[in-house]
Amino acid sequence: MYKFCLLFCAPQIPVFIWCVTDNCKRSITRSVPHALLVHGGSHGAWCWADVQQYLCNEGVDSTAFDLPGSGEDRTPRANLDIDAYIAACISQIDAIDQDVILVGHSLAGLTFPGVIAQRAARIVHALFIAALVTSRGERGIDSIPTDRRPSYYEMAEQSPDNSLLPSFEAAWDRFFPSLDKHRAQQMYERLTPQPLGPYLQANSVEPRELNVPSTFVVLEEDRTFPVPVARDFAQKLGVDPIIRPGDHCWMITDPQRCANTIVELVHSERGK
Repeated sequence: MYKFCLLFCAPQIPVFIWCVTDNCKRSITRSVPHALLVHGGSHGAWCWADVQQYLCNEGVDSTAFDLPGSGEDRTPRANLDIDAYIAACISQIDAIDQDVILVGHSLAGLTFPGVIAQRAARIVHALFIAALVTSRGERGIDSIPTDRRPSYYEMAEQSPDNSLLPSFEAAWDRFFPSLDKHRAQQMYERLTPQPLGPYLQANSVEPRELNVPSTFVVLEEDRTFPVPVARDFAQKLGVDPIIRPGDHCWMITDPQRCANTIVELVHSERGK
């Protein structure tokens, strides 16, 4: 039986996780890294639920949370930027007693350099899944494929809070095309408008200079960041990517394979 658990790991810092009842009630072991799961644009903590179930079965503690203005978080979206995302991630890291494996999907790639620069001593590995990576001085919006870039500005201008949300057909095509229409509609109904602000803030940290081991996953059927684009992101990070079958929202469409990749990293870091 599965249930939604609300845990308070530090005063006034809520951590939302999906876990298996009873099986996840373990004492904290510092030698086993804790997976902090950071969602991408328009998603929320909910998108990691199935991955967390697999991780829990493998004895890996994990936390997923809503970034400001996403999922169930009610922070106003109009003025949000990357700094707000970085602060939210750091708050989560500071609430975890174990070393952390930082796992990020898509837009989370813009956030990770700033997070790692401030908490490198706490992070044993960073896993970028189909993630948007920019060099120092670059903005996320400039790395969006040119055929889609104008629509970001158009949607934000037409919204009441400088945000964007693709149509169902566009989201189905780019995020989770391997799902059937009914399942895709269920996922689409959980999406929330994505603030434009984080795309417009230039990165102040050079990813290649980060002092934390990193892995980049390129997904073969990814239509949001096709293989050549994703390879460029990995190059900016300074790593050779690993290639896996799957579409953009891997944690939703193939959670077991996604979880297995995280478990492998946990075990490799635990053995060091």
